Amino acid sequence: MSHPGRKRKSNVTRDASGKSRGEPEGVHPETIAVRLRELAREGVAVRDRQGALDALAGFTLGRLLLRNRADRGDPGSINEQQYNAGQEWAKLVRRHAMIMGYALGTPKSPSFVLIGAGLSCTEGPDEAEIIAVRRQWSDCYRALMDVCRTHGLAVRDIVYAVCIDNRNINSLSATDFGNLRIGLNALVKVLRTEAPEPQGRIGVWRI
Repeated sequence: MSHPGRKRKSNVTRDASGKSRGEPEGVHPETIAVRLRELAREGVAVRDRQGALDALAGFTLGRLLLRNRADRGDPGSINEQQYNAGQEWAKLVRRHAMIMGYALGTPKSPSFVLIGAGLSCTEGPDEAEIIAVRRQWSDCYRALMDVCRTHGLAVRDIVYAVCIDNRNINSLSATDFGNLRIGLNALVKVLRTEAPEPQGRIGVWRI
């Protein structure tokens, strides 16, 4: 039943019949404006609300991929496989830390030391998963250290800084971008990552 005089809301999600499903995310317009200004400063080509709410726009690795999607020749960007490898490696590092019972810190923390003991006392993964995570973590560690023998420990450090510490794009130099791609390429070979699926919907985003 229609209600004469009631203005139809324009900022709501509607189904095929036009019925309101509520406001999409409830994100304040000023918060989105701040995000758009931030992305502009980092050279990420996002111009509207939809782009600002894209999950990729909420963290450094995702923003580097967005820069590549806008310009595949951008030297300050990463491609799809590099992004996916970074994401998988970050999840692996955090899982390894949880299993082994240590806190993540700088690249010189236990996350870059082959630890043989110290399992967490909390109920967690079974023995098979523990073995699989430790083996994959070790494979990734060796891959990174192999390229570090040629390019220096800066490769290891920048991969950690971007994927784990979420370092701001504007703090990265041309050398940093090059080292990041070298490290991510090494991880691609170990993790055998595929290009991520195109984003068809807004995901969880971080401010």
